[in-house]
Amino acid sequence: MRKPLDSAIFLAIVTAVLYSWSTARYHGFLSTIGLDADMMERSFHQVVYSGLVVSFDKILILLLILTLALFLWSRAIVPSYVDYVRKSIKNKRNIIKIKNRIIGKRKAPSFEISAIKKSNTVAIYCLIGFLFVFSLIYFENKGQAFAKNAIEAHFNGETSEKNKIKVMISNSEKALSFLACGANNCAGIEDKTNKIIYYPQSSGFVFEYKKKNVTK
Repeated sequence: MRKPLDSAIFLAIVTAVLYSWSTARYHGFLSTIGLDADMMERSFHQVVYSGLVVSFDKILILLLILTLALFLWSRAIVPSYVDYVRKSIKNKRNIIKIKNRIIGKRKAPSFEISAIKKSNTVAIYCLIGFLFVFSLIYFENKGQAFAKNAIEAHFNGETSEKNKIKVMISNSEKALSFLACGANNCAGIEDKTNKIIYYPQSSGFVFEYKKKNVTK
């Protein structure tokens, strides 16, 4: 039961983190443009998948750094340390001296050791909490930057072709710069009036597909 339980806890934590990162980025995007959060509400699966997409490169870089650090630790630092200690008694004494300077020679009673362990555990949890909060700020800033770029591209007439859409609203075709879609509704900026228009996904939209040049 232990392994399935640990796997379930790990999966729940990862899902919660991805959900939080995605929500923070989306909130930054919506708040910068001024879109209504209720109108642009997303489904649970949209939120989690978006969190995976926006954090995939960061997670990959972190895993690569950890892998490299562990490789250097196990294949270079630890063997060098062991060889140094085994080389002579003098080296062992030097290591003991350094250890005593850092930790001290005092032997702490069991209840003191227990208190130190608890304080270290709390400190680690606090550090994780601070890192998580900073990550939320980071992703919210990313969402704000993405929104500013989208608005700037619209007003400069530099909206990419894939984001130029046409939507039928009240029997009238509207040319919009696409912004985002929630679970039921989407939003875009009208080219002529610069008005933000919400429209249901059921109405659909049209964009021109341009075939890319393929060189053989």
